[in-house]
Amino acid sequence: MEVKIFTKVLRPKVGFLPKSDTATDHGLEAEINLWLASQPNIEIQDITQSQSGGSFQPSTIVISVWYK
Repeated sequence: MEVKIFTKVLRPKVGFLPKSDTATDHGLEAEINLWLASQPNIEIQDITQSQSGGSFQPSTIVISVWYK
């Protein structure tokens, strides 16, 4: 089994409240879809997601795609 890891810093935090209600993945979904399209013969086994970042740190998301 192999794993492909995608990491993206979502946005720097300026304060406790978001500046807008518009959420964005900063191109992460497009990056994952592009990679999946370029790998037509793989079999996805599992997908995991984690997010880190504190009150004053930018949010960082990590998505792991486990495949054969």
